[in-house]
Amino acid sequence: MNKNNFIPIAQPFLGEEEAKAVYHTIKSGWISMGKKVDEFESLCCEYLNVKYAIAMNNGTSTLSSLLTALGIKYGDEVIVPNLTYISSANVIEYHSATPILADNDPKTFNISVDNIENKITDRTKLVMSVDLKGQPVDYDEIIELCDRKGIPLIADSAESFGAIYKSKKVGSQALAHSFSFFANKNLTTGEGGLITTNDTELAKKLKIIRNQGQEGRYNHTHLGNNFRMNDITATIGIEQLKKIDQIINKKKIIADIYNENLNENKFIETPKVPNYCTQPTWYMYSITVQKKIRDGLINHLKNNNIDTRLSFPPISVQPYYKNKYSFDNSILTNSIYNFETFLDIPVSILMSEADQKKIISEINFFTKFMNEKK
Repeated sequence: MNKNNFIPIAQPFLGEEEAKAVYHTIKSGWISMGKKVDEFESLCCEYLNVKYAIAMNNGTSTLSSLLTALGIKYGDEVIVPNLTYISSANVIEYHSATPILADNDPKTFNISVDNIENKITDRTKLVMSVDLKGQPVDYDEIIELCDRKGIPLIADSAESFGAIYKSKKVGSQALAHSFSFFANKNLTTGEGGLITTNDTELAKKLKIIRNQGQEGRYNHTHLGNNFRMNDITATIGIEQLKKIDQIINKKKIIADIYNENLNENKFIETPKVPNYCTQPTWYMYSITVQKKIRDGLINHLKNNNIDTRLSFPPISVQPYYKNKYSFDNSILTNSIYNFETFLDIPVSILMSEADQKKIISEINFFTKFMNEKK
């Protein structure tokens, strides 16, 4: 494969700005958690219009610290989507609680009230929603249910930093939101995470937990961990935050071009954006492809130097969870169907117009060939 012509699924949008800023931070002599972390948190609060932002070393740490802060323990049940990245379930397992898997809407890939309500028992202590592919869930409906049942909602919004729900940025709808800044995210710091909340007591507790449970030097009042973000990471985040709207707007243009050119292809469904989602982040652009031709399409694109991803297998089919819980996939049919049919195609803002035209052309060529072959 000629790497020079390879079109990757995603690429970090980093430049001299980040490099120069990191250089100055290193020269300052302070590289652990300090003023740059404070600045990054403040800028995120302003951008997302929230009271508190707590930066951490990655998105798994943010979820774990939330479960610690909320007192999740053995015997508790936490409702979580079956269609999500493994960390959403792992943090539940690490707290000795039980993950209760909810199915999803096959069009949006996200959970809804209907998926959650019949999973609630007297042991349900938390609902964790997930904004898959950078598209928010319908927060108002889920929050109404959780409030009625007296169960807190936290959001794994790892992929939706900058998304807009009903004209308001994602980050203040649930009790708390967890974001990830991994290398393939729109805003990346290589590794990194952030929790946003408007709850003063929760924010205070999270800041203690991320710093080994300390209140004052070597005064450990809570069971904590080392989930701290450092100033080098935060410095990259500060520069990335200046670019986030540019990245999302460019991805919208790419998504619109895909929609326009793939909508008429009867072998493919383009992503559905519900009315409540004012703006997805287009973290990934995921098409739904007829199962009988998906593997063939993947191989065809690979042979033409075009990267694809199958995305995350549902939790219920992951070997660890399958062996421990023996989940019934017959009641999780939508998440199984989505995993077997959706396909992420390149949506990097560093992709050229010619690259995108090639991707569209090869997808349409292959599906036309398969149609004629019938």
